[in-house]
Amino acid sequence: MPDPTVDLSYPHRFEVEILPHAPAVSELVSLGGPQRIRIPESGEDVDALHVKIVPASGASWVGSFARGFESDDFSNGVWAWPDGESLAVVSAGYGYVLKAEDPKSWVRLQPMPITDVRLVPEHQLIVFADFTNIYAYNAEKSVWKSDRLSWDGVTITQVSTSHIFGLGWDAMADKEIEFVIDVRTGQHTGGARPWAKR
Repeated sequence: MPDPTVDLSYPHRFEVEILPHAPAVSELVSLGGPQRIRIPESGEDVDALHVKIVPASGASWVGSFARGFESDDFSNGVWAWPDGESLAVVSAGYGYVLKAEDPKSWVRLQPMPITDVRLVPEHQLIVFADFTNIYAYNAEKSVWKSDRLSWDGVTITQVSTSHIFGLGWDAMADKEIEFVIDVRTGQHTGGARPWAKR
């Protein structure tokens, strides 16, 4: 698995550390005695991204976040959420968001598999891409979901203060088509839509 991304650009009240493997009980003791929590809960070990989370208040813990897919082509990492209390963890395409001090608060993010994650700090957004759409969240909720941008493959090429630029795969034309999304509304121009008239 490629090295996971850690992007804590948004102000946050926690620290994180990516661990190379699931810690044994003796390792948990050497890490300061944190509890290990499997997300989702499972009675057995599954391939996962292991993250030590140290909230500003409350006990530290190690989250084992189940990988979505075996492929290494999907996003992996930890991103600070715009609310300063939460974090997004993406493990081989599966996305989770949770409060750092409450591991049981986790919810699964809608896009699946997640292929890219970007921050838009000027609008306090965190943006996720999958194979066909882009999704934006603010501190509290989902803000918008783009219309379909591609037959099967979305690439974000640039994020500016007001727009997201990218490429959507057009299977009929056998090429990528540029798109531009307004980050405030999710409205876009360009892209490739299978049902569009030619």
